[in-house]
Amino acid sequence: METRSNPTLRALRDLVLLAGAGLAAASIWAAGLPNEQGFLVDAQTWQDEVVSAAQGDWPKDGWFRIVPRERSVEVQRTTPADRTLVSADALFLRLPGAALKPGVRPGYRYPTVLAQPKMGRDYELSLGATRFSVRVEESAKGMAYTIGYGGQTYDYVLGPFDALTTSVRFVADLDGDGRPDFLVDVDDASYLLLSTRAKPGANLPAAELFASEGGC
Repeated sequence: METRSNPTLRALRDLVLLAGAGLAAASIWAAGLPNEQGFLVDAQTWQDEVVSAAQGDWPKDGWFRIVPRERSVEVQRTTPADRTLVSADALFLRLPGAALKPGVRPGYRYPTVLAQPKMGRDYELSLGATRFSVRVEESAKGMAYTIGYGGQTYDYVLGPFDALTTSVRFVADLDGDGRPDFLVDVDDASYLLLSTRAKPGANLPAAELFASEGGC
């Protein structure tokens, strides 16, 4: 596959406001960005920054809790006032305009297949009745993911230019549109790829999460 070259892609990725944060970065995001900013944070940041903050600019509504299971993903609406004990691998998403479908969302049945995807290999897979494909290649801009479904292909370049490792943490239909959504790890960052935010061709991730100190 010929890797797409786009000199503006790095600048667009730097400017995108749909980014999560680790513990140090989270305070900066919460204090200085617009109220309609999108967030993807891990369980530690959620407890230490969002739930525990007596004051601050963290939004109080519009949050979803995402918990990966072995062959499914649990999606629930939540708020910082919800004191439910959460698992260490839970993620919390607030993305204006994106509506996830609450409940236990079936995931791709064989998650280990994409745990360490081979570079340049075409994976032809299915999520329920929906066929999809995944191809990963190293590029000058990062890890290049080409995802196909519904007769279209969607391209993402994720991570830094010198990214060394990548893994697909889960594939599930989070938003209930019948198409697969992905959580992809590249080095120390994670990227949420929502089908409702994708268009054929080059795309930015819907949200980005940087690892907290001590890991997610």
